[in-house]
Amino acid sequence: MNILVNISNLKIGGALQVAYSFVMEILNFNSIHEFHIVISKEVENELKLSDFISKNNFNVYQLNSLPSPFFKGNKARVELGDIERQSKADIVLSIFGPTYWKPKSLHVCGFAAGWTINPDSVAFQALSNKNRVKKKVQNYFKLRSLIRESSIFIVETETVRVRLNKYANVDLEDVFVVGNTYGNQFLNDDTNKKSIISSKKKNDEFRFVSITANYPHKNLSIIKSIVPILRENKIKATFYLTINEIEFQEIFKDYEDYVINLGPIKVKDCPLVYRDADALFLPTLLESFTASYPEAMISHIPILTSDLDFAHDICQDAACYFNPLDPFDIASKIAEIVLNKKLYNNLVKKGVSRVLNFPTARERAEQYISICEKAIKERK
Repeated sequence: MNILVNISNLKIGGALQVAYSFVMEILNFNSIHEFHIVISKEVENELKLSDFISKNNFNVYQLNSLPSPFFKGNKARVELGDIERQSKADIVLSIFGPTYWKPKSLHVCGFAAGWTINPDSVAFQALSNKNRVKKKVQNYFKLRSLIRESSIFIVETETVRVRLNKYANVDLEDVFVVGNTYGNQFLNDDTNKKSIISSKKKNDEFRFVSITANYPHKNLSIIKSIVPILRENKIKATFYLTINEIEFQEIFKDYEDYVINLGPIKVKDCPLVYRDADALFLPTLLESFTASYPEAMISHIPILTSDLDFAHDICQDAACYFNPLDPFDIASKIAEIVLNKKLYNNLVKKGVSRVLNFPTARERAEQYISICEKAIKERK
C-alpha cells in the first residue's frame, strides 16, 4: 500500500510534535507499505532527512508553497495533487487538518480543531466581542473545510469523537480515537546533554514551564495578572515560556523577574526543558488533547492546570486544578505546589501511574497505520 503522509500544513505547537513522533516511529517500522511524506520547512528543521536516504520504502517531498484557504492556497493544492499522482497513493494520511486540499484518494485526517466543536467553551469569554465574532466565522469555514476534505477522522479523546458527531454531523463509525502521548525522545538518557534553561537556579526559585506557542486559548497572558499577587506574597516562581520573542516583549515587558522566554524549541529538545523544571503550568482554556500532560508525567514533575472537563479527562487525579480566568485562585494553587512538598510528591506519584494508561509513541503510530489498512480494506 502506498501511504501519502501529509504534514505540509504543520508549523508549530502540539501538532508538529505529533507529526515528528509519527514520522520517527514509522522510520523504524519493518513495514510492507511504502511511505511518501510531504513536509513543510518547519518539519524539515525538526527531521534529519539523511535518516531517510537508506530507507527504500520512504520518499520525502517538501512543499514549496504554504497550504492555505481560498485562492492563496491554489499553488500548494496543485503541488499536492502532483505528488499524490506521482506517489500513486492508495490513501492519504494527514496528521492534522484542515489541509485546504481534497485528495482524490481516500483521506484519513487527524482532528484537533477544538474551537469548532466547543461553542460553549470558556475560551470565548477571553476574547473581545470583535475577536469572538471573527473566531466564530473562522470556525465555520474551518469546520466546513475539514468535513469537505476528509473521509475518515482520527481524534484524541472519546469526548471529541462525540462532539464531532454532534456539531459536524460526522458518522461515529467514521471517527476513530487514538490517544495522544509523549514522544520516544522522553525515554532517552539526557543527563549529559546541555541544558536549555541555562541560568543557575536560585535556592528559593520554583520553575514552571509552559511548552506551547502563544495561541489565544493557551491563555498565557493571565501570567501578567498572577505575578503581582505572587510578588505581594513573596512567592518566587519563575515561568519559562517557549513563544516568539516579539510576542513575548509585547506581552511580558517589565515582568522579566518572573517570566523568562526560551523561544521556540525543537521537539527533540523538549525533554531537556522538563528536566530542569519543577512543574508544568498550563492555564489553557480549550484543548482536544495536549501532549504536555503526559510529557510532564513521564518527566516526573507535577501538573498545575485548568479546572475544565478536558483536563480532568486526561489527568484525572494527577493534577492540581485552578480556575483559569481567576488569577487569585491560580496564585493560591501555585503557592500550594511551591510550599507543600507532600502535595508535590503525591502529584508526581499519581502522574507516573496515570501515564501508563497512554499508548506509547510506537503504539500510536501502529494504530494510525491500522486505521489506514482497515479503511482501504473496507472500501474495496
